[in-house]
Amino acid sequence: ISNQSNMQEEAGIPETAVPGKTNHTPPAGSTLLAGGSAPASHTKQSLISVNLSKLDKLMAVVGEIVITESMVIASPDLQNVKLDNFLKSARQLRKLTDDLQDIAMSLRIVPVSSVFQKMNRIVRDMKKTLNKDVRLTIIGEDTEVDKTIVDSISDPIMHIVRNSMDHGIEDTVQERLEAGKEAQAEIILSAKHTGSEVIISVEDDGKGMDTDAILAKASRNGLLTKPVEEYSKKEILSLLMLPGFSTNSEVTEFSGRGVGLDVVRKNVEAIGGVVSITSEEGKGSKTTLKLPLTLAIVDGMEISIGGNIFTIPIANIRQSFKATNEDIILDASGHEIIKCMDEFFPIVRIRDLFHMEEGFTDIDDGIMMWVEASDKSYCIFVDQLIGEQQVVVKPFPPYLNNFNIKHSGISGCTVLGDGNISIILDIGSIYTAAQEIF
Repeated sequence: ISNQSNMQEEAGIPETAVPGKTNHTPPAGSTLLAGGSAPASHTKQSLISVNLSKLDKLMAVVGEIVITESMVIASPDLQNVKLDNFLKSARQLRKLTDDLQDIAMSLRIVPVSSVFQKMNRIVRDMKKTLNKDVRLTIIGEDTEVDKTIVDSISDPIMHIVRNSMDHGIEDTVQERLEAGKEAQAEIILSAKHTGSEVIISVEDDGKGMDTDAILAKASRNGLLTKPVEEYSKKEILSLLMLPGFSTNSEVTEFSGRGVGLDVVRKNVEAIGGVVSITSEEGKGSKTTLKLPLTLAIVDGMEISIGGNIFTIPIANIRQSFKATNEDIILDASGHEIIKCMDEFFPIVRIRDLFHMEEGFTDIDDGIMMWVEASDKSYCIFVDQLIGEQQVVVKPFPPYLNNFNIKHSGISGCTVLGDGNISIILDIGSIYTAAQEIF
């Protein structure tokens, strides 16, 4: 019993659980509970450190299991064959693979608090340097997201918080008081879940952004691609994220080098996220990052063009609708545009973009999809929608990078249940690729 007791103690099992031995005396300093049992004097921390590469390999294996399970259930040999026992077992297998997938994904999920807490020091240091009275309010720091994404957003959030401190908050307390605001400025850093994505926002109650000044600076730098009067407020604010753009006239410790929001957008879009800026002059600004929960598995909409199947992330789809030839308008350059929700959007034909021989060419036959990524909003023309599907993202082999494949509107691929490959479209770069071709 003595040896068993020692083994039980090492394993963290209470001594009272040893057969043949009882201990009615509670440990010193403990309190007896209602049932006469005493709580453990200390609880061992049940944590284990695991190399992230091992979790990546686990996710890869789980992804293969999910794909193989779909291939087995959707096997052509089983079509039109009624096998009740097989279908019952297949449903159970689907449930277990879904559970395994959720558990494997949860292993990589960590709270964003590690990134958020670092911002306290940045705000504190800049308060002293810039002589500004600012408080940082953190909301939702327990929001959990994939470890890879947490590592990728640290720099973008730091840039945005610095921008708010340097550009957004008024230089003196007197300016704030004259504007009817509190003497102490506030920056709110928040995170929240919305089903398939995480939204992180940095909001300040400063002086806001002067859209006329931004447009004038962009014009002087030759960054405008159309007449000044055609820019909407949203498009003007998105100019801030162009490479080399800075509204500061002189370089300081924190800004003016033209490196900032363009890096933010590049880093966020690299992990499948979207950046947007809103601002109201005199009241403040808000920068919002929409991020996927995980990079390994995405909710996608499968579409077909001829005999080819493509996948579009659900997060990028705004609306799908039927259109007719009469709805299509040609702009001054001869490009097709269509009116949707009282706005005009350019049309990209995926069939023409990838030089495919199959697929519909008549607008009446296919389906129009209104998609959006970052500051780009447009419509794509496809043959038909197949349905929603959770897909395992497979990156392309490195040697394909020599063909500039990422800038052609393709972000990866996935293996379908029947064993065929579906290309995952990158909504952010498809429009850019189409502009270069057409």
